[in-house]
Amino acid sequence: MNTDALVELIAKRVMEQLLALQGATEARKAHQSVLVVGDCDNRQQLELALGHEYVLSFTADRENDERPQPAKYDHIILASLSNSLLSALTIGLERGSEGCVIVESLLLGKTVHILEEGIAYRRFRDTANPAFYQVFQDKEATLCSFGMAVVTLDSLSDALTGVDTPEKPETASVNEVVYQVSAPKERPYVEPKLADKGVFNLEQRVIGEKDLRTCYEQGYRKIRLQERALITPLAKDFLRMKEGLELV
Repeated sequence: MNTDALVELIAKRVMEQLLALQGATEARKAHQSVLVVGDCDNRQQLELALGHEYVLSFTADRENDERPQPAKYDHIILASLSNSLLSALTIGLERGSEGCVIVESLLLGKTVHILEEGIAYRRFRDTANPAFYQVFQDKEATLCSFGMAVVTLDSLSDALTGVDTPEKPETASVNEVVYQVSAPKERPYVEPKLADKGVFNLEQRVIGEKDLRTCYEQGYRKIRLQERALITPLAKDFLRMKEGLELV
């Protein structure tokens, strides 16, 4: 490891530790709001999975017909996805109050997290005709391309905090494997989210030279950082050396 890389690594580690110590108290106070849409059979497990860092509101608890406003919540979770709602959402149809909330959330640019345990069609995986089952898998993939994400209860907390978790592969039956090999289907490509055309969002709290270089090599010249993001000295030097690269 060369000297510059070592200095960069040490600077990032020190800044991360300082950030963790100074912001620990503030992070505990900053409870984020979560809207849970649909019937939730695993309510207790959901509350345990998210802990005390989130304030949960359930649409199933609303006694009146007033529809919740997704814009007021930090996160949206779809606890149950019926086959009819799955089909409706793939064509942008607002089916029922739940569908209206989900469509509005997507139009607001929010990521809607679907609990894997609440996806109805997956319960019939071992009994359904493979070709017919594939129809519903394709619809699920379409929702993911819209900005929805399928997560398990165990990985939900990491998903809400932006921590990447490996995609859980779905175990296939023998018949389904044969079908998929004979007629493979490509998963739709999901474009990376950009705040504005030509502007790339860096989500890290500590920005290093490698982060800026990666963005620059990918063709981005305007980079937006999180509020209170910290920039290492080597990253600042890289900014000065690259003409046209700027923070917005």
